[in-house]
Amino acid sequence: MSGVVTPILQWLNENPELAGLATFIISASESVAIIGTIVPGSVTMTAIGALAGSGIIPLWSTLVWAMMGAIVGDGISYWIGHYFKDRLRQMWPFKDNPGILEKGEAFVHKYGVTSVFIGRFVGPVRALVPVVAGMLGMKPLQFTIANVTSAIGWAPAYMLPGIILGAASMELPPDIALHVTLGLIMGLLFFALCCWLVYKILQLIHIQIDQMQNWIWKRMKTSRVLYPITVILKHHDKHRAHGQLNLAFYFLIFSTLFIALAIYVKQYSAASLTVNEAIFHLFRGARQPWLDNIMIDITLLGQKQVIYPVIIVIFGYLLYSKHFREASHAFMLGIFGAGSVFVFKHVIESTRPWGIMNNAETFSMPSGHTTMSAILYIGLAFLIANSMHNKKWRWMIYTAAFLLALAVGVSRLYLGAHWFTDVISAWLLASAILCFVIISYERAKVIHVNATKLFAIVLVCMTVSYGLYHHKNMTKLVADYTQKDWPVIPVKMVDWWTDDNEIPSQRTSLFGFPSQRINIQWVGSLEEINKTLISEGWSQPPERDWISMMHRVADISSTQYLPMISPQYQDKTPALIMTKNLPGIKNLVVMRIWDSSRIIAENKLPIWVGTVGIVPRTYSWVYKKQRVPNPEMQPDLVFTNKVDRNWSHKMIAVDENGKHQKILLIRPSR
Repeated sequence: MSGVVTPILQWLNENPELAGLATFIISASESVAIIGTIVPGSVTMTAIGALAGSGIIPLWSTLVWAMMGAIVGDGISYWIGHYFKDRLRQMWPFKDNPGILEKGEAFVHKYGVTSVFIGRFVGPVRALVPVVAGMLGMKPLQFTIANVTSAIGWAPAYMLPGIILGAASMELPPDIALHVTLGLIMGLLFFALCCWLVYKILQLIHIQIDQMQNWIWKRMKTSRVLYPITVILKHHDKHRAHGQLNLAFYFLIFSTLFIALAIYVKQYSAASLTVNEAIFHLFRGARQPWLDNIMIDITLLGQKQVIYPVIIVIFGYLLYSKHFREASHAFMLGIFGAGSVFVFKHVIESTRPWGIMNNAETFSMPSGHTTMSAILYIGLAFLIANSMHNKKWRWMIYTAAFLLALAVGVSRLYLGAHWFTDVISAWLLASAILCFVIISYERAKVIHVNATKLFAIVLVCMTVSYGLYHHKNMTKLVADYTQKDWPVIPVKMVDWWTDDNEIPSQRTSLFGFPSQRINIQWVGSLEEINKTLISEGWSQPPERDWISMMHRVADISSTQYLPMISPQYQDKTPALIMTKNLPGIKNLVVMRIWDSSRIIAENKLPIWVGTVGIVPRTYSWVYKKQRVPNPEMQPDLVFTNKVDRNWSHKMIAVDENGKHQKILLIRPSR
């Protein structure tokens, strides 16, 4: 293999201006039937990616040429099959090896149009699927759409490892580049292995559950007491071995979990749950102005003023088209969803979390946005998918619906409008309602609705209701969902200087748990503090780039690079980060300073809290014996000069839970 690839790479290195043409030819040849089994396309494309990543040949134009070559190569194979049809079976090499075409035919019959997309990434049938698709009469438009979309994903996927390796070889020392590459390959292999194991386990579980349900169903059919349940759970398709027992099983699980969670929250309150506090703090610390607007746009997909008109339109259209059974069940979904949310909110009476400017006055559990969005989108997906004759595309409809429902729930957590248990309970409630209504719906056979027309009507109605509400209320929503800062507390200078009990002694983690002890407190303006630290030899770290990320992930000299995620204090990232190399300490020393939400009462100067310590190894938790402890806090860690005339400082000792902690206090001398 290297005897073929190496000359090509040497030629490209000497003739970079022809890289696009060479990439096109290799990509097209790799995709043409029979030729593709000879041309080492995957290896060559990865090698070309390495040249592009190292800057020897242009990156973006090379990617475009690779995509075009893949499209043309598959197109040639398709039209060969389309022209010759079954005569291919009598041609070389298929005449002597009939099993080649049989594998391709089985693949196309199994996956249909999606086989063109999937086959591009599957080695054994990659070059055969297009010619078989043409031979079996796949429509040109369908093939072209699948061909183009798969080529757009194929070229970057095959070239990406090479691009990363090439870029790393230019920026990182050879040992680090090799370490990163090996780590990437091992990580991908481990991920693929995990996916395969999960798939096999789920497949085994599905078979066992199916057998168990068949046994239970037969027992219920022969039982006088349980027989009425089989009548209720019957399916209109008599070939269904166990009726709708699986949906009933899920209904019981979802209902039980919802009731148990509701009772617990009613008894102990949502705020007492550790998971609620952890998720609350995580999203408070993750909020960004640009992301806030996106999340508000997403959360409107669950707004009742947007969803209710859509449900009414669906109900009206189904009545108008004389699909009375579908209309009645759509009405049931809307009524059960809205009614259950209203009832359970007032029964549980769970208060909403603190943290945004103007939260709704209603109770918190379950989340109405999350419940109604899950009911609408998944219920609509069921109605549309159930009306589709081609079952192979149903997964796309369901996936889109699940993602929409998931996005609305996450947006409620991100904006701080609900606790985590509010969203989980909403999904459980929506799932139980959907199972119940679908059981009722599937008892009788119905005439399928026009899925395309229904989808178009819903899309138009959703666009209108969403657009009107967004236009009218967006400004108010942005103000309502603005995150509140922690209240500012005034502290007397003498109390702060002599007693440190006014300020929390520990920094919290991303999830709100106590993490690292505060060992420095500084009164003054941030500009003066920054100027002083620079004069004392501290410096601001460079902006994080992919090189520093590689060092941290690969654990190569990671103690000289800051971690990828900044620590937080009161759900805020540091206001100032400074680093310094100190004598006798190999690791980089880092100082992080946060706003403590406290001010000195006399002069209104802010109190800043921080931590001074070394940068740990990326995987220090693995190498416990080699873990380097933080140096003991002393003024010399901050001030190189023995005396700084602008600042007064003192060390105090705090005992908390039997642990002795030194804290450096700094204030203006004047």
